[in-house]
This record gives sequence, structure tokens and C-alpha cells, in this order.
Amino acid sequence: MSKYTEPQNPTGTVSELFAGVGGFRIGLSRSGWKTTFSNQWEPSTKAQHASSVYSARFGDEGHTNEDIAVVLDEYISGVREIPKTTMVVGGFPCQDYSVAKTLSSSA
Repeated sequence: MSKYTEPQNPTGTVSELFAGVGGFRIGLSRSGWKTTFSNQWEPSTKAQHASSVYSARFGDEGHTNEDIAVVLDEYISGVREIPKTTMVVGGFPCQDYSVAKTLSSSA
């Protein structure tokens, strides 16, 4: 696996929500975008595998592994800083593994 590096002269900056393991980040980086904030959190599970993979690949700087609603509430109340960004992106759930599937199956 090649070492990941952010673009040296970025087109703009990205905040990545529901980041998974970072595939979207790699594609954006190859297009010149620099990710400055990311969030990956799996509700109702202690093991946060996707976030662990993300951190191992890209580092912990600018990455959170918390409920995004809590992160945003803290940002709005001034308790937490989130870097200014040019673009906000979000990943969609992996349907085969999504908590949404689990919840819908239990109804």
C-alpha cells in the first residue's frame, strides 16, 4: 500500500461525514481536494472498525469517532472547533452492514 499524502496545492478543503474507511477521501485527494475534518461513528456498536481503519490510514488529526449530532451541538455551542471548509461530503451506508438494515429487520 502506498503512503497517503494530501495535495500540496489543494483545490479546496473538505469535511467528510460518514466517512467509512476513507475511499471517498482518496478519490477527492486525487482530484486535488484536501480533507481537514472527518467523522465516522457506528451507532449501537462498541467496535468502531471503520473509524479504526480510517485513523490507521490517514491519522487522527481532524478525525472524530463520535455521534455527529453531538459533534455539531458542541460546535454550535462553541465547545468544539471544526475547520472551515470549502465542501462538505457524506458517505451513504453500506447496505449489507448498515445499522439501518438491522433496525428495519427487527420491526
